[in-house]
Amino acid sequence: MHSPDLHQVAKIITTISEQEVLPRFNHLSVSDVDTKNSSEDFVTTADTETEKRLTAELTALLPGSLVVGEEAAFQNPEVLDYLKEEKPVWVIDPIDGTMNFAYGRSEIGVVVALVYKGETVAGWLYNPVFKRMIMGEKGSGAWYENRRLKVAGVTELHHMTGSVGRRVAFKDERLPKPAWWGSASFGYMMIVSGGAHYSAYRTKMIKPWDHAAGVMLHAEAGGYTAYVDGTTYTPLMGASHLISAPNKEAWTYLKNNLCAKSV
Repeated sequence: MHSPDLHQVAKIITTISEQEVLPRFNHLSVSDVDTKNSSEDFVTTADTETEKRLTAELTALLPGSLVVGEEAAFQNPEVLDYLKEEKPVWVIDPIDGTMNFAYGRSEIGVVVALVYKGETVAGWLYNPVFKRMIMGEKGSGAWYENRRLKVAGVTELHHMTGSVGRRVAFKDERLPKPAWWGSASFGYMMIVSGGAHYSAYRTKMIKPWDHAAGVMLHAEAGGYTAYVDGTTYTPLMGASHLISAPNKEAWTYLKNNLCAKSV
């Protein structure tokens, strides 16, 4: 498969974000906000319009490609079967951190991954508020502007800083309290750029639109990711526990210190 130009995809993402996301940031009306599976699972007009436009423009850029978008998969779970086909698949989270977006918080992201034959081959993490784009292709590094990114170094394991999901806590009291951003992409941008050491998520199901791009970019920056049972991450609907760390030693330390809480 011939991958599209990273910068061309980045331009599509930034342009659509400028037109669909930012005009609605801090300007949502009541009719622009709805909920899905729970009262805390928001979807907004910005989510649906951004996904619709990304779907159209990315498939036009790569003829024959398919799309797995968060909102489309919610409406029709059979869309997830596209990830099992031998065609390139765009995985889209139109607004990661929709609750943050609805409340006017800047920790959000527009996320795109390109998956081919069960492997993430390219990824883009974009924060439209800060206008910051991290992108990369498998085997070619993770990049911010013209700077190749590298994960943070580790001197003392119990001094590592991190970003976690809601249901994550660690036993070692020496470990600094991790941040909860309410946006996986914001956390991945932190660890890919070396601004924090790790991320850890515990949920009923690890979803590809939340993690496919971030995990690939983190690996390109030198990091290590695996499910808690030690199996390698794949961009499918996966197991319920995922940890990314600067290296396998740090990952093992975090895994061994993970508190056992119910999902």
